Amino acid sequence: MQENGFLKVWGANNSVTVIERGIERPLDPQGIPGLAITINGNNNRVRIEMPLRFSECQLALVGNNNFFSIRSSHKTRMLRVFFYIADGCAIEIGKNCYINNNASFIAKEKAGTKIVVGNDCVIAADCLLRCGDGHTLINEFNGQPLNEPDDIILEDHVWVGARCVLLKRAYVAENSVVGTMSLVNKRFDIPNVLIAGVPAKIIKSGIDWDLADYKTYVGE
Repeated sequence: MQENGFLKVWGANNSVTVIERGIERPLDPQGIPGLAITINGNNNRVRIEMPLRFSECQLALVGNNNFFSIRSSHKTRMLRVFFYIADGCAIEIGKNCYINNNASFIAKEKAGTKIVVGNDCVIAADCLLRCGDGHTLINEFNGQPLNEPDDIILEDHVWVGARCVLLKRAYVAENSVVGTMSLVNKRFDIPNVLIAGVPAKIIKSGIDWDLADYKTYVGE
């Protein structure tokens, strides 16, 4: 089935660049199949490196000075993934990442805040990565905000299981796994760990993972 992408832009000095075989060019007006791109603001930048396969995906940049980049992947297509960037924030996705059904990435509320996903990562269905809370938690004595937005960083070769929530300050080191339905809201600086739970904690160390299922991996 051929899917129609579209590109809608309002504002000034916005750019959407496609990189194919190392050559950069502006995105054609008809867009990229399976990816709807909407930009409403000024000085926003989008960089998309092909090949990539999208299906029913959305990218929205709202306000000024936002940035989105995604590198090429030959893995299974991204299905119904939602990227939302506002308030001078950024989302950067590395090479050969597999992002599954209904994952959402939301970077907003504080300029300079970002979501960064390294190379060779897998993010399973129904995951949410969000730099801010959408509301403000306040100190009752001085009125100061307590829940300042912050970055979310996944290093290379991180697998995030289905229905996980990654919030501000989440950091997962390379070659690690986040167990299904976990909540990550702090740093995990040690590589090769399995973390899980609400909130997540280290369950097992000295692990690695492979995209192949068990039967394929053991050669049965």
